[in-house]
Amino acid sequence: MSNFPNSVLALAATLERGWASYREQGEFDLFVEFTLSLNGLTEQLHRLQLPGLVRACQELENTALSFFGERDTHPISLDQAVAIERKLSVILNELRRHETPAILARRVLDSSEGQAAETWNKPRRVVLVSRADHPWSTSLSEQLGFFGFKPEGIRWEEQPTDNEPPLAIIFIPDVEGRAYPPAAITAIIALRTRFPTSYFYCLSVPSNLQSIVLLQRAGADACVPVGNKVSDVLSRILDLVDMHEQEMYRVLIVEDSATAVAHIRRSLTQHGIDSKAINDPRLLLEVASEYRPDAILMDMYMPFCTGVEVTSALRQIPEYQSLPVIYLSSENDIVQQVEALRLGGDQFLTKPVNPIILASVVKTKIERYREMLYSGQHDSLTGLFNHSTSKLQVERMLNAAQAGGQLVVAMIDIDRFKVINDTYGHPVGDQVIRSLAWLLRGRLRNTDLVGRYGGEEFLIALPDIDPEHAVRLIDQIRLDFGQLPHAHAQGTLRVTFSCGVAALPDYLTTSTLIEAADDALLDAKRSGRNRIVLNRPADSNA
Repeated sequence: MSNFPNSVLALAATLERGWASYREQGEFDLFVEFTLSLNGLTEQLHRLQLPGLVRACQELENTALSFFGERDTHPISLDQAVAIERKLSVILNELRRHETPAILARRVLDSSEGQAAETWNKPRRVVLVSRADHPWSTSLSEQLGFFGFKPEGIRWEEQPTDNEPPLAIIFIPDVEGRAYPPAAITAIIALRTRFPTSYFYCLSVPSNLQSIVLLQRAGADACVPVGNKVSDVLSRILDLVDMHEQEMYRVLIVEDSATAVAHIRRSLTQHGIDSKAINDPRLLLEVASEYRPDAILMDMYMPFCTGVEVTSALRQIPEYQSLPVIYLSSENDIVQQVEALRLGGDQFLTKPVNPIILASVVKTKIERYREMLYSGQHDSLTGLFNHSTSKLQVERMLNAAQAGGQLVVAMIDIDRFKVINDTYGHPVGDQVIRSLAWLLRGRLRNTDLVGRYGGEEFLIALPDIDPEHAVRLIDQIRLDFGQLPHAHAQGTLRVTFSCGVAALPDYLTTSTLIEAADDALLDAKRSGRNRIVLNRPADSNA
Protein backbone atom coordinates (compact mmCIF):
# COMPACT_ATOMS: atom_id res chain seq x y z
CA MET A 1 0.00 0.00 0.00
CA SER A 2 3.06 2.24 0.01
CA ASN A 3 2.01 4.32 -3.02
CA PHE A 4 -1.34 5.52 -1.65
CA PRO A 5 -1.65 8.82 0.25
CA ASN A 6 -0.67 8.52 3.91
CA SER A 7 -4.22 9.24 5.08
CA VAL A 8 -5.55 6.25 3.10
CA LEU A 9 -2.78 3.98 4.35
CA ALA A 10 -3.50 4.98 7.94
CA LEU A 11 -7.23 4.38 7.58
CA ALA A 12 -6.76 1.02 5.85
CA ALA A 13 -4.38 -0.12 8.60
CA THR A 14 -6.80 1.11 11.28
CA LEU A 15 -9.66 -0.69 9.57
CA GLU A 16 -7.74 -3.98 9.44
CA ARG A 17 -6.62 -3.70 13.08
CA GLY A 18 -10.13 -2.71 14.15
CA TRP A 19 -11.70 -5.77 12.60
CA ALA A 20 -9.03 -8.04 14.10
CA SER A 21 -9.70 -6.54 17.56
CA TYR A 22 -13.45 -7.02 17.20
CA ARG A 23 -13.07 -10.64 16.07
CA GLU A 24 -10.83 -11.29 19.06
CA GLN A 25 -12.95 -9.55 21.71
CA GLY A 26 -16.44 -9.30 20.19
CA GLU A 27 -17.26 -5.98 21.89
CA PHE A 28 -19.95 -3.72 20.46
CA ASP A 29 -17.81 -0.58 20.86
CA LEU A 30 -15.09 -2.16 18.72
CA PHE A 31 -17.67 -2.90 16.01
CA VAL A 32 -18.72 0.78 16.11
CA GLU A 33 -15.08 1.87 15.72
CA PHE A 34 -14.64 -0.52 12.79
CA THR A 35 -17.70 0.97 11.08
CA LEU A 36 -16.44 4.52 11.67
CA SER A 37 -13.05 3.64 10.16
CA LEU A 38 -14.78 2.09 7.15
CA ASN A 39 -16.84 5.26 6.65
CA GLY A 40 -13.68 7.35 6.76
CA LEU A 41 -11.90 5.13 4.24
CA THR A 42 -14.89 5.36 1.89
CA GLU A 43 -14.75 9.15 2.01
CA GLN A 44 -11.01 9.23 1.27
CA LEU A 45 -11.32 6.86 -1.70
CA HIS A 46 -14.21 8.90 -3.06
CA ARG A 47 -12.02 12.03 -2.91
CA LEU A 48 -9.27 10.17 -4.79
CA GLN A 49 -11.72 9.31 -7.62
CA LEU A 50 -11.58 5.54 -7.14
CA PRO A 51 -15.26 4.66 -7.58
CA GLY A 52 -14.69 0.92 -7.87
CA LEU A 53 -13.12 0.82 -4.42
CA VAL A 54 -15.74 3.26 -3.13
CA ARG A 55 -18.50 0.92 -4.29
CA ALA A 56 -16.82 -2.03 -2.56
CA CYS A 57 -16.51 0.00 0.67
CA GLN A 58 -20.13 1.11 0.49
CA GLU A 59 -21.29 -2.48 0.06
CA LEU A 60 -19.24 -3.48 3.11
CA GLU A 61 -20.66 -0.51 5.04
CA ASN A 62 -24.20 -1.62 4.23
CA THR A 63 -23.40 -5.16 5.34
CA ALA A 64 -21.86 -3.93 8.58
CA LEU A 65 -24.77 -1.60 9.33
CA SER A 66 -27.24 -4.45 8.80
CA PHE A 67 -25.47 -6.31 11.64
CA PHE A 68 -25.21 -3.23 13.87
CA GLY A 69 -28.09 -4.08 16.19
CA GLU A 70 -27.85 -3.54 19.95
CA ARG A 71 -25.03 -4.44 22.32
CA ASP A 72 -26.55 -7.80 23.17
CA THR A 73 -26.44 -8.85 19.48
CA HIS A 74 -22.64 -8.89 19.57
CA PRO A 75 -20.45 -10.67 18.82
CA ILE A 76 -22.15 -11.37 15.49
CA SER A 77 -22.52 -14.90 14.21
CA LEU A 78 -19.78 -16.72 12.32
CA ASP A 79 -21.74 -16.52 9.04
CA GLN A 80 -22.13 -12.76 9.46
CA ALA A 81 -18.44 -12.34 10.26
CA VAL A 82 -17.44 -14.37 7.20
CA ALA A 83 -19.64 -12.15 5.01
CA ILE A 84 -17.82 -9.06 6.29
CA GLU A 85 -14.38 -10.64 6.03
CA ARG A 86 -15.00 -11.66 2.42
CA LYS A 87 -15.81 -8.08 1.41
CA LEU A 88 -13.04 -6.63 3.57
CA SER A 89 -10.49 -8.94 1.98
CA VAL A 90 -11.39 -7.68 -1.51
CA ILE A 91 -10.84 -4.06 -0.41
CA LEU A 92 -7.56 -4.64 1.43
CA ASN A 93 -6.12 -6.81 -1.34
CA GLU A 94 -6.97 -4.17 -3.93
CA LEU A 95 -5.39 -1.42 -1.83
CA ARG A 96 -2.22 -3.49 -1.50
CA ARG A 97 -2.15 -4.13 -5.24
CA HIS A 98 -3.16 -0.66 -6.36
CA GLU A 99 -0.19 1.50 -7.28
CA THR A 100 -0.47 5.24 -7.56
CA PRO A 101 -0.49 5.25 -11.35
CA ALA A 102 1.85 8.08 -12.31
CA ILE A 103 2.38 6.33 -15.61
CA LEU A 104 4.77 8.92 -16.95
CA ALA A 105 7.20 8.92 -14.05
CA ARG A 106 10.27 9.14 -16.24
CA ARG A 107 12.35 11.25 -13.89
CA VAL A 108 15.22 12.03 -16.21
CA LEU A 109 17.33 14.37 -14.11
CA ASP A 110 18.83 11.90 -11.68
CA SER A 111 22.02 11.15 -13.60
CA SER A 112 25.14 13.09 -12.68
CA GLU A 113 26.44 12.54 -16.21
CA GLY A 114 23.35 14.19 -17.64
CA GLN A 115 22.05 11.03 -19.29
CA ALA A 116 18.30 10.50 -19.42
CA ALA A 117 17.44 7.66 -17.07
CA GLU A 118 14.11 6.20 -18.12
CA THR A 119 12.20 4.58 -15.29
CA TRP A 120 8.68 3.75 -16.32
CA ASN A 121 6.21 2.44 -13.81
CA LYS A 122 4.43 -0.80 -14.54
CA PRO A 123 1.84 -0.20 -17.31
CA ARG A 124 -1.78 -0.16 -16.19
CA ARG A 125 -4.21 -2.32 -18.10
CA VAL A 126 -7.22 -0.75 -19.80
CA VAL A 127 -9.74 -3.10 -21.44
CA LEU A 128 -11.67 -1.83 -24.48
CA VAL A 129 -14.88 -3.70 -25.27
CA SER A 130 -16.13 -3.19 -28.84
CA ARG A 131 -16.81 -4.87 -32.11
CA ALA A 132 -13.74 -5.93 -34.06
CA ASP A 133 -11.69 -3.13 -35.67
CA HIS A 134 -13.79 -0.29 -34.28
CA PRO A 135 -11.94 2.97 -35.18
CA TRP A 136 -12.39 4.44 -31.69
CA SER A 137 -10.82 1.35 -30.15
CA THR A 138 -7.85 1.57 -32.52
CA SER A 139 -7.12 5.26 -31.86
CA LEU A 140 -7.65 4.96 -28.11
CA SER A 141 -5.35 1.95 -27.91
CA GLU A 142 -2.61 3.80 -29.77
CA GLN A 143 -2.69 6.84 -27.50
CA LEU A 144 -3.14 4.88 -24.27
CA GLY A 145 -0.14 2.76 -25.21
CA PHE A 146 2.00 5.87 -25.68
CA PHE A 147 1.17 7.07 -22.18
CA GLY A 148 2.29 3.79 -20.66
CA PHE A 149 -1.03 2.01 -20.36
CA LYS A 150 -1.51 -1.55 -21.54
CA PRO A 151 -4.64 -1.53 -23.72
CA GLU A 152 -6.42 -4.84 -24.31
CA GLY A 153 -9.23 -5.12 -26.85
CA ILE A 154 -11.97 -7.72 -26.53
CA ARG A 155 -15.31 -8.25 -28.26
CA TRP A 156 -18.63 -7.95 -26.47
CA GLU A 157 -19.09 -11.70 -26.16
CA GLU A 158 -15.56 -12.25 -24.76
CA GLN A 159 -13.96 -12.01 -21.33
CA PRO A 160 -10.44 -10.75 -20.49
CA THR A 161 -7.96 -13.59 -20.11
CA ASP A 162 -6.12 -11.92 -17.21
CA ASN A 163 -7.82 -12.15 -13.81
CA GLU A 164 -5.91 -9.11 -12.52
CA PRO A 165 -8.44 -6.23 -12.23
CA PRO A 166 -7.81 -3.63 -14.95
CA LEU A 167 -7.61 0.05 -14.07
CA ALA A 168 -10.57 0.75 -16.35
CA ILE A 169 -12.91 -0.93 -18.81
CA ILE A 170 -14.22 1.15 -21.72
CA PHE A 171 -17.38 0.07 -23.53
CA ILE A 172 -17.75 1.24 -27.14
CA PRO A 173 -21.21 0.59 -28.64
CA ASP A 174 -21.64 -0.66 -32.19
CA VAL A 175 -24.05 2.17 -33.02
CA GLU A 176 -23.39 5.67 -31.70
CA GLY A 177 -26.13 7.33 -29.70
CA ARG A 178 -28.50 4.37 -29.32
CA ALA A 179 -29.53 2.64 -26.11
CA TYR A 180 -27.25 -0.25 -25.20
CA PRO A 181 -28.96 -3.53 -26.18
CA PRO A 182 -29.79 -6.20 -23.55
CA ALA A 183 -26.78 -8.30 -24.56
CA ALA A 184 -24.46 -5.35 -23.86
CA ILE A 185 -26.08 -4.72 -20.48
CA THR A 186 -25.58 -8.40 -19.63
CA ALA A 187 -21.90 -8.19 -20.64
CA ILE A 188 -21.38 -5.11 -18.44
CA ILE A 189 -23.01 -6.84 -15.46
CA ALA A 190 -20.79 -9.89 -15.93
CA LEU A 191 -17.62 -7.79 -16.03
CA ARG A 192 -18.71 -5.72 -13.04
CA THR A 193 -19.23 -8.92 -11.04
CA ARG A 194 -15.77 -10.11 -12.01
CA PHE A 195 -13.97 -6.76 -11.53
CA PRO A 196 -15.74 -4.86 -8.73
CA THR A 197 -12.96 -2.29 -8.27
CA SER A 198 -12.31 -1.27 -11.90
CA TYR A 199 -13.64 1.98 -13.39
CA PHE A 200 -16.32 1.44 -16.05
CA TYR A 201 -16.83 3.95 -18.91
CA CYS A 202 -19.75 3.62 -21.31
CA LEU A 203 -19.23 5.71 -24.44
CA SER A 204 -21.79 7.42 -26.68
CA VAL A 205 -24.70 7.11 -24.25
CA PRO A 206 -27.94 8.80 -25.41
CA SER A 207 -29.08 11.68 -23.23
CA ASN A 208 -32.14 10.07 -21.74
CA LEU A 209 -32.63 9.08 -18.13
CA GLN A 210 -33.65 5.48 -18.80
CA SER A 211 -30.46 4.62 -20.69
CA ILE A 212 -28.22 6.21 -18.05
CA VAL A 213 -30.03 4.56 -15.12
CA LEU A 214 -29.91 1.11 -16.74
CA LEU A 215 -26.17 1.45 -17.37
CA GLN A 216 -25.55 2.67 -13.83
CA ARG A 217 -27.48 -0.30 -12.47
CA ALA A 218 -25.34 -2.58 -14.61
CA GLY A 219 -22.19 -1.08 -13.09
CA ALA A 220 -21.19 1.96 -15.17
CA ASP A 221 -19.25 4.64 -13.29
CA ALA A 222 -19.31 7.17 -16.13
CA CYS A 223 -21.79 7.48 -18.99
CA VAL A 224 -20.05 9.58 -21.64
CA PRO A 225 -22.63 11.46 -23.76
CA VAL A 226 -22.91 11.29 -27.52
CA GLY A 227 -20.48 13.69 -29.18
CA ASN A 228 -17.73 13.60 -26.54
CA LYS A 229 -16.08 10.59 -28.08
CA VAL A 230 -12.43 9.67 -27.88
CA SER A 231 -10.78 12.86 -26.65
CA ASP A 232 -13.16 13.14 -23.69
CA VAL A 233 -12.73 9.58 -22.47
CA LEU A 234 -8.95 9.89 -22.74
CA SER A 235 -9.15 13.03 -20.58
CA ARG A 236 -11.13 11.08 -18.02
CA ILE A 237 -8.59 8.27 -17.99
CA LEU A 238 -5.78 10.78 -17.44
CA ASP A 239 -7.76 12.37 -14.61
CA LEU A 240 -8.32 8.94 -13.08
CA VAL A 241 -4.63 8.10 -12.90
CA ASP A 242 -3.24 11.57 -12.27
CA MET A 243 -3.36 11.32 -8.47
CA HIS A 244 -1.03 13.18 -6.20
CA GLU A 245 -0.39 12.56 -2.56
CA GLN A 246 -2.54 15.01 -0.65
CA GLU A 247 -1.70 16.41 2.72
CA MET A 248 -3.83 15.14 5.56
CA TYR A 249 -6.64 17.46 6.57
CA ARG A 250 -5.62 19.65 9.51
CA VAL A 251 -8.11 20.91 12.09
CA LEU A 252 -7.34 23.36 14.88
CA ILE A 253 -9.57 22.82 17.93
CA VAL A 254 -10.19 25.82 20.17
CA GLU A 255 -11.74 24.28 23.28
CA ASP A 256 -11.10 24.64 27.01
CA SER A 257 -12.59 21.26 27.99
CA ALA A 258 -10.04 18.44 27.97
CA THR A 259 -12.83 15.85 27.78
CA ALA A 260 -14.40 17.50 24.74
CA VAL A 261 -10.99 17.77 23.07
CA ALA A 262 -10.30 14.06 23.60
CA HIS A 263 -13.68 13.13 22.12
CA ILE A 264 -13.25 15.41 19.10
CA ARG A 265 -9.69 14.32 18.32
CA ARG A 266 -10.63 10.65 18.57
CA SER A 267 -13.50 11.16 16.10
CA LEU A 268 -11.27 13.02 13.65
CA THR A 269 -8.40 10.53 13.90
CA GLN A 270 -10.73 7.67 12.98
CA HIS A 271 -11.41 9.50 9.72
CA GLY A 272 -7.77 10.21 8.89
CA ILE A 273 -7.93 13.88 9.95
CA ASP A 274 -5.02 15.42 11.82
CA SER A 275 -5.80 17.83 14.65
CA LYS A 276 -4.21 20.17 17.14
CA ALA A 277 -5.91 21.64 20.21
CA ILE A 278 -5.45 24.83 22.23
CA ASN A 279 -7.38 25.79 25.37
CA ASP A 280 -6.65 29.53 25.25
CA PRO A 281 -8.09 31.46 22.27
CA ARG A 282 -5.40 34.12 22.68
CA LEU A 283 -2.93 31.62 21.20
CA LEU A 284 -5.01 31.16 18.03
CA LEU A 285 -3.12 33.38 15.58
CA GLU A 286 0.31 32.16 16.64
CA VAL A 287 -0.67 28.50 16.44
CA ALA A 288 -2.63 28.93 13.17
CA SER A 289 0.38 30.57 11.51
CA GLU A 290 2.56 27.58 12.39
CA TYR A 291 0.00 24.75 12.00
CA ARG A 292 -1.80 26.09 8.88
CA PRO A 293 -5.19 24.51 9.61
CA ASP A 294 -7.79 23.75 6.95
CA ALA A 295 -10.60 24.40 9.42
CA ILE A 296 -11.18 25.54 13.00
CA LEU A 297 -13.51 23.86 15.49
CA MET A 298 -14.49 26.64 17.88
CA ASP A 299 -16.16 26.40 21.27
CA MET A 300 -18.74 29.13 21.79
CA TYR A 301 -17.94 29.99 25.40
CA MET A 302 -14.37 30.11 26.72
CA PRO A 303 -12.34 32.07 29.26
CA PHE A 304 -11.38 35.61 28.18
CA CYS A 305 -13.73 35.78 25.16
CA THR A 306 -16.45 34.02 23.19
CA GLY A 307 -16.00 31.99 20.05
CA VAL A 308 -17.95 34.58 18.08
CA GLU A 309 -15.51 37.31 19.19
CA VAL A 310 -12.56 35.14 18.18
CA THR A 311 -14.05 34.44 14.77
CA SER A 312 -14.91 38.08 14.19
CA ALA A 313 -11.31 39.04 14.97
CA LEU A 314 -9.99 36.22 12.76
CA ARG A 315 -11.95 37.53 9.79
CA GLN A 316 -10.05 40.83 9.99
CA ILE A 317 -6.91 39.06 8.77
CA PRO A 318 -6.96 38.51 4.95
CA GLU A 319 -5.37 35.04 4.96
CA TYR A 320 -8.07 33.74 7.33
CA GLN A 321 -11.12 35.38 5.78
CA SER A 322 -12.21 32.17 4.05
CA LEU A 323 -10.93 29.62 6.57
CA PRO A 324 -13.89 27.46 7.69
CA VAL A 325 -14.96 27.99 11.32
CA ILE A 326 -17.30 25.40 12.80
CA TYR A 327 -18.87 26.17 16.17
CA LEU A 328 -19.26 23.40 18.74
CA SER A 329 -21.51 24.34 21.63
CA SER A 330 -24.34 23.24 23.88
CA GLU A 331 -26.11 26.49 22.94
CA ASN A 332 -29.68 25.66 21.90
CA ASP A 333 -30.93 29.21 21.39
CA ILE A 334 -31.59 29.49 17.66
CA VAL A 335 -31.20 33.28 17.80
CA GLN A 336 -27.71 32.92 19.24
CA GLN A 337 -26.82 30.30 16.64
CA VAL A 338 -27.94 32.50 13.75
CA GLU A 339 -26.07 35.47 15.18
CA ALA A 340 -22.91 33.36 15.50
CA LEU A 341 -23.15 32.35 11.85
CA ARG A 342 -23.88 35.93 10.77
CA LEU A 343 -20.69 37.11 12.45
CA GLY A 344 -18.36 34.84 10.52
CA GLY A 345 -19.06 31.19 11.36
CA ASP A 346 -19.68 28.55 8.69
CA GLN A 347 -21.51 25.83 10.64
CA PHE A 348 -23.05 25.30 14.06
CA LEU A 349 -23.03 21.85 15.69
CA THR A 350 -24.67 21.20 19.03
CA LYS A 351 -22.86 19.14 21.65
CA PRO A 352 -22.76 16.21 22.02
CA VAL A 353 -22.23 15.71 18.31
CA ASN A 354 -22.42 12.40 16.48
CA PRO A 355 -18.80 11.53 15.49
CA ILE A 356 -19.77 10.58 11.92
CA ILE A 357 -21.69 13.86 11.49
CA LEU A 358 -18.74 15.80 12.93
CA ALA A 359 -16.23 14.19 10.59
CA SER A 360 -18.53 14.56 7.58
CA VAL A 361 -19.11 18.27 8.23
CA VAL A 362 -15.40 18.88 8.77
CA LYS A 363 -14.41 17.03 5.59
CA THR A 364 -17.06 18.78 3.50
CA LYS A 365 -15.98 22.23 4.68
CA ILE A 366 -12.30 21.45 4.15
CA GLU A 367 -12.89 20.01 0.66
CA ARG A 368 -14.72 23.16 -0.41
CA TYR A 369 -12.06 25.35 1.15
CA ARG A 370 -9.25 23.50 -0.60
CA GLU A 371 -11.18 23.51 -3.88
CA MET A 372 -11.56 27.28 -3.58
CA LEU A 373 -7.82 27.71 -2.96
CA TYR A 374 -6.98 25.30 -5.77
CA SER A 375 -9.26 26.95 -8.33
CA GLY A 376 -7.72 30.32 -7.59
CA GLN A 377 -4.21 29.02 -8.29
CA HIS A 378 -4.67 26.42 -11.02
CA ASP A 379 -5.83 26.24 -14.60
CA SER A 380 -9.13 24.38 -14.88
CA LEU A 381 -8.27 22.49 -18.08
CA THR A 382 -4.84 21.10 -17.16
CA GLY A 383 -4.65 21.33 -13.38
CA LEU A 384 -1.36 23.22 -13.76
CA PHE A 385 -0.57 26.50 -12.02
CA ASN A 386 -2.25 29.39 -13.79
CA HIS A 387 -0.54 32.48 -15.22
CA SER A 388 -0.31 34.57 -12.06
CA THR A 389 0.60 31.67 -9.77
CA SER A 390 3.29 30.48 -12.23
CA LYS A 391 4.96 33.89 -12.12
CA LEU A 392 4.75 33.90 -8.33
CA GLN A 393 6.33 30.44 -8.17
CA VAL A 394 9.20 31.55 -10.44
CA GLU A 395 9.75 34.50 -8.11
CA ARG A 396 9.94 32.14 -5.12
CA MET A 397 12.31 29.79 -6.93
CA LEU A 398 14.49 32.72 -7.90
CA ASN A 399 14.63 33.94 -4.29
CA ALA A 400 15.49 30.41 -3.13
CA ALA A 401 18.44 30.21 -5.54
CA GLN A 402 21.39 31.44 -3.49
CA ALA A 403 24.30 33.33 -4.98
CA GLY A 404 25.75 31.10 -7.66
CA GLY A 405 22.60 28.96 -7.76
CA GLN A 406 21.01 27.64 -10.94
CA LEU A 407 17.53 28.26 -12.37
CA VAL A 408 16.35 27.68 -15.93
CA VAL A 409 13.09 29.13 -17.27
CA ALA A 410 11.48 27.93 -20.50
CA MET A 411 8.46 29.07 -22.51
CA ILE A 412 6.75 26.41 -24.64
CA ASP A 413 4.14 27.03 -27.35
CA ILE A 414 2.24 24.41 -29.35
CA ASP A 415 2.87 24.88 -33.08
CA ARG A 416 -0.03 25.82 -35.38
CA PHE A 417 -2.57 25.33 -32.63
CA LYS A 418 -5.27 27.43 -34.33
CA VAL A 419 -5.20 25.04 -37.29
CA ILE A 420 -5.81 22.11 -34.92
CA ASN A 421 -8.84 23.81 -33.37
CA ASP A 422 -10.24 24.86 -36.76
CA THR A 423 -9.74 21.43 -38.33
CA TYR A 424 -10.60 19.00 -35.53
CA GLY A 425 -12.58 21.12 -33.09
CA HIS A 426 -11.88 22.56 -29.67
CA PRO A 427 -12.32 19.27 -27.71
CA VAL A 428 -9.40 17.77 -29.63
CA GLY A 429 -7.43 21.00 -29.16
CA ASP A 430 -8.09 20.84 -25.44
CA GLN A 431 -6.87 17.26 -25.37
CA VAL A 432 -3.63 18.25 -27.13
CA ILE A 433 -3.06 20.86 -24.42
CA ARG A 434 -3.83 18.36 -21.67
CA SER A 435 -1.57 15.72 -23.22
CA LEU A 436 1.38 18.12 -23.25
CA ALA A 437 0.60 19.18 -19.67
CA TRP A 438 0.54 15.54 -18.56
CA LEU A 439 3.75 14.76 -20.47
CA LEU A 440 5.57 17.69 -18.86
CA ARG A 441 4.38 16.77 -15.37
CA GLY A 442 5.43 13.18 -15.84
CA ARG A 443 8.89 13.91 -17.24
CA LEU A 444 9.95 16.69 -14.88
CA ARG A 445 10.85 16.50 -11.20
CA ASN A 446 8.52 17.27 -8.33
CA THR A 447 10.73 20.30 -7.58
CA ASP A 448 10.23 21.73 -11.08
CA LEU A 449 7.47 24.18 -12.00
CA VAL A 450 5.03 23.42 -14.80
CA GLY A 451 2.43 26.12 -15.45
CA ARG A 452 -0.06 27.01 -18.14
CA TYR A 453 0.87 30.54 -19.05
CA GLY A 454 -2.09 31.12 -21.35
CA GLY A 455 -3.80 29.51 -24.32
CA GLU A 456 -1.42 26.94 -25.77
CA GLU A 457 1.61 28.38 -23.97
CA PHE A 458 3.38 26.78 -20.99
CA LEU A 459 5.95 28.10 -18.53
CA ILE A 460 8.40 25.72 -16.85
CA ALA A 461 11.18 26.44 -14.37
CA LEU A 462 13.92 24.00 -13.38
CA PRO A 463 16.17 24.69 -10.38
CA ASP A 464 19.64 23.26 -9.82
CA ILE A 465 20.34 22.40 -13.44
CA ASP A 466 22.60 24.03 -16.03
CA PRO A 467 21.05 25.46 -19.22
CA GLU A 468 22.64 22.91 -21.56
CA HIS A 469 21.32 19.98 -19.54
CA ALA A 470 17.88 21.61 -19.41
CA VAL A 471 17.87 22.08 -23.18
CA ARG A 472 18.72 18.39 -23.72
CA LEU A 473 15.92 17.36 -21.39
CA ILE A 474 13.30 19.61 -23.00
CA ASP A 475 14.46 18.56 -26.45
CA GLN A 476 13.81 14.91 -25.59
CA ILE A 477 10.32 15.87 -24.41
CA ARG A 478 9.86 17.80 -27.68
CA LEU A 479 10.83 14.75 -29.74
CA ASP A 480 8.53 12.46 -27.76
CA PHE A 481 5.63 14.92 -27.92
CA GLY A 482 6.00 14.98 -31.70
CA GLN A 483 5.46 11.19 -31.71
CA LEU A 484 2.47 11.27 -29.35
CA PRO A 485 -0.74 10.28 -31.18
CA HIS A 486 -3.69 12.58 -30.38
CA ALA A 487 -6.97 10.76 -30.87
CA HIS A 488 -9.94 12.15 -32.79
CA ALA A 489 -13.01 10.63 -34.38
CA GLN A 490 -11.28 9.84 -37.70
CA GLY A 491 -8.01 8.57 -36.24
CA THR A 492 -5.00 10.35 -34.77
CA LEU A 493 -2.85 13.41 -35.46
CA ARG A 494 0.60 14.48 -34.33
CA VAL A 495 1.65 17.90 -33.10
CA THR A 496 4.92 19.69 -32.28
CA PHE A 497 5.97 22.53 -30.01
CA SER A 498 8.59 25.30 -29.99
CA CYS A 499 10.50 26.44 -26.93
CA GLY A 500 12.60 29.35 -25.70
CA VAL A 501 15.01 29.03 -22.75
CA ALA A 502 16.74 31.54 -20.46
CA ALA A 503 18.68 31.04 -17.22
CA LEU A 504 20.55 32.46 -14.29
CA PRO A 505 22.96 34.21 -14.12
CA ASP A 506 22.31 35.63 -17.59
CA TYR A 507 19.05 37.17 -16.35
CA LEU A 508 18.58 38.06 -12.70
CA THR A 509 14.90 38.90 -12.19
CA THR A 510 11.63 37.07 -12.78
CA SER A 511 10.49 39.52 -15.43
CA THR A 512 13.76 39.45 -17.38
CA LEU A 513 13.99 35.64 -17.21
CA ILE A 514 10.45 35.20 -18.56
CA GLU A 515 10.91 37.94 -21.15
CA ALA A 516 14.19 36.42 -22.38
CA ALA A 517 12.61 32.96 -22.63
CA ASP A 518 9.67 34.46 -24.52
CA ASP A 519 12.01 36.24 -26.94
CA ALA A 520 13.83 32.95 -27.55
CA LEU A 521 10.46 31.28 -28.18
CA LEU A 522 9.67 33.85 -30.86
CA ASP A 523 13.06 33.14 -32.45
CA ALA A 524 12.22 29.42 -32.48
CA LYS A 525 8.91 30.16 -34.18
CA ARG A 526 10.53 32.40 -36.79
CA SER A 527 13.22 29.77 -37.46
CA GLY A 528 10.69 27.17 -38.56
CA ARG A 529 9.04 25.90 -35.33
CA ASN A 530 9.53 22.51 -33.65
CA ARG A 531 12.84 23.55 -32.09
CA ILE A 532 14.43 25.01 -28.95
CA VAL A 533 16.37 28.28 -28.75
CA LEU A 534 18.56 29.19 -25.75
CA ASN A 535 18.75 32.93 -25.14
CA ARG A 536 22.30 33.91 -24.18
CA PRO A 537 23.32 37.57 -23.92
CA ALA A 538 25.73 38.79 -26.57
CA ASP A 539 28.48 39.35 -23.98
CA SER A 540 28.03 35.93 -22.34
CA ASN A 541 31.19 33.84 -22.03
CA ALA A 542 29.24 30.66 -22.67
